Amino acid sequence: MAVKDYRLALTTFALVAGLVILRWILFALGMEGMKLTALASSIIGGGVFVMGLVVAGTLSDYKDAERAPTDLASGLYAILREADAMNQVWGAPDMPLMRERLVEVVNTLRRDIAAGNTRECQQAIEDLSKSFHELDVSDAPPNYIARLRGEQAGLRKAVLRVYHIQREEFLPSAYAMIVSFVAMILVLLMFTRIEGVIETLVTVGFLSFFFLYLLRLLNVINKPFKIGQERGEDDVSLFLLYEFVVHAQADGEVSSEAVVAIAEAIEAQEMTDEVIVDEGGEAGGDAEEHVKDLTDVIADAVDAVADDVDVPDGLDTVVDPAATPPGSPAR
Repeated sequence: MAVKDYRLALTTFALVAGLVILRWILFALGMEGMKLTALASSIIGGGVFVMGLVVAGTLSDYKDAERAPTDLASGLYAILREADAMNQVWGAPDMPLMRERLVEVVNTLRRDIAAGNTRECQQAIEDLSKSFHELDVSDAPPNYIARLRGEQAGLRKAVLRVYHIQREEFLPSAYAMIVSFVAMILVLLMFTRIEGVIETLVTVGFLSFFFLYLLRLLNVINKPFKIGQERGEDDVSLFLLYEFVVHAQADGEVSSEAVVAIAEAIEAQEMTDEVIVDEGGEAGGDAEEHVKDLTDVIADAVDAVADDVDVPDGLDTVVDPAATPPGSPAR
């Protein structure tokens, strides 16, 4: 495991060290505090019990969030393969444009996650209907088209789940109670003497780390999708979606080694502040921050792995489907 996997623990250790030093200062000032009583032990035990209940409740939402990228990637793959097979038989839909529209679903989802208050991905999913309309006016059987629209409905459901999980917190009142409870327990520890000085400081450090770590873990679980430097190993990965983008953009066959290598390079970029770029606003206005377009991210990822794997053509070119008129080549 890498050091970054322990980032949450290391930053919590810094907070715990501050509390231990504060307790030692209180000892130095002669404030030994009250003796540990059965009531104080019950309060601490109750805090452990309540924290466990809340963490267990939020884990179900986190597991649901982990399924969302899988459902999205599965739907996108199904639409791509079905549409490609129909194109070979009935000449519709326009596959370059279809590929770009599918990639745009992933691109806009990234932007929505970073912004937090936009719904561009929902519109990108609706834009797939333009390609399905090409099939409506072709000789493709209606039941084949219905399968594609069924997959489109699945994409809507998965994206709406992401929006809901990102926006809603698990029982805000319960979370407020937990924060208050942890604060009261920490104050109690500051003014409680447990045997000698060493025993007290060790107990304060252990219990403070336990409660603060779980409290901060709840914040991670509540918002499991992130883009940029704030993203950590605990956040839900979009790796499968990046693999789909590699498949969709590649001209011809692409090796599994290349798919994984490029997707990993994209994933690595999404965990750095380099994915967030500044864009100059209007004259006299402040610069606005936004997520780097998937076009540039793919190009950087291809450059990063070009010496290690065989990169297929087409991965460094992503065309905005809105700028490509129907029926015209996208590349």
